[in-house]
Amino acid sequence: MIVIVITGGIGSGKTAVTDYLISKGYKVIDTDLMAHEITSKNGKAISYIRDVFGEEYILKDGSMDRGKIRKLVYQDENKKKLLEKGTTDIIISDTKKMIEDYRKKGLEILFVAIPLFFENGGDNENYFDKIWLVCSDMEKRVKRIKKRDNLDEDMIKKIMDKQMPDRDKEIKSDVVIKNSGTIEELHRKIDSLLFNLKENN
Repeated sequence: MIVIVITGGIGSGKTAVTDYLISKGYKVIDTDLMAHEITSKNGKAISYIRDVFGEEYILKDGSMDRGKIRKLVYQDENKKKLLEKGTTDIIISDTKKMIEDYRKKGLEILFVAIPLFFENGGDNENYFDKIWLVCSDMEKRVKRIKKRDNLDEDMIKKIMDKQMPDRDKEIKSDVVIKNSGTIEELHRKIDSLLFNLKENN
C-alpha cells in the first residue's frame, strides 16, 4: 500500500484536493476532521482540555471553545504545547491504527491529510511513502481563511507566522501542487498526478 500525505499551510486548499480525491473513490484519512471530532461534545480530548485549561474553555454544548482556545495558544507557546499534547498524541495513535487497518484490507493507495505535517516533525517512523504539498499565493489564502473561518487579518498572520514557509516545505516534498487558479485547473493537476501514480506502481 502506498500512503501519501496531503499537507500545506492554512488556506492553501488542502480540502479542495481531498474532496476531489474522495469523489474519485480514494480513501482519505483527514486528521483535521479527527481534531474537530475529539474536541467536540464527548470527544476523546474534552476531559483533558477541561482539566488542563478549565471549564471556561468548554462551551455549553460540551465542545471546546475553539475561538477562545485559538486566542490563548497563539499568545502563549507553552499553552500551545499543552493543547497539542492532549490532542496530537490521540490523533497520531488513531491515524496509525487506521493506516494499519487499511493495509490489512489490501488497499492500494491511501491519502492522509495532515495540515501541520512538517511543523510536527514530519515522518519520523516511515509511515508515509510520499508527500504532496498544496501551495497557494498569499492573497488567495487570506481570502479563503476569512470566508471559511471569519478571522481578522491579525489572527490570520499570527497563525501563518507559526507555520513553516512554503519554500522550506517544497524542498522536503515529493510533489508540489500549485493551487492559485481555478478549481478545474486543480482537478486537472490531480488527475495527472493520479495517472502517474498508477503508471509507476
